[in-house]
Amino acid sequence: MKKKTIILLILLAVFTSVRAHNPLSAMYYLEVKEDINILNISLSQNGLNEALKKHFSNLNLETLSAADYKQKAIGYIKDNFSLIVNGVTIKLLEGGIKLGNHETDLKFIIDLFPKHINTLDVHIDAFKENNQHQSVFSILIDNKTSRVILNKENNYKVALEFSDNKAILKKEKINKSYLFVLFLIPVVIVTNKYIKKIKPK
Repeated sequence: MKKKTIILLILLAVFTSVRAHNPLSAMYYLEVKEDINILNISLSQNGLNEALKKHFSNLNLETLSAADYKQKAIGYIKDNFSLIVNGVTIKLLEGGIKLGNHETDLKFIIDLFPKHINTLDVHIDAFKENNQHQSVFSILIDNKTSRVILNKENNYKVALEFSDNKAILKKEKINKSYLFVLFLIPVVIVTNKYIKKIKPK
């Protein structure tokens, strides 16, 4: 193996490790398969601790048992994750959590998932308590991966449309009734002025 290849592999490993342990980011990875759909979540243990302390008042992590901590963490993730596919809310079912010194991993089984995806709306405001936090949401369908970033700028929400199982950002549709009102205002003003001019004194 060449030196360049070895260096690149080391850099990739370091980058992946740093990204996983970054307290300001969380990775959500949804695998859509024929038999089962799983949401994998990787996040910083420190980031999770900070979010739980800020979210739950009077929470003392030092006196919390491991079982209670896991219950709190799973509940927090479930309560702050929303996924709507083709207009139907998709629920997180059974969940498991693996705690680590630096990184925490969670897995959730996903409720019934449609075979064909037209639209997907994802809202992840977990960890918004942590300043400058961002979540990366990825979805794998038919060996095609789509990835979006949710942060304060987009209010932790992203709307996607799918073409050939590949996602594109949904464009906001313009409400034409507003355009009509904008057109109507100057017409009314001009008409009033004209009426005043021709109105006999």
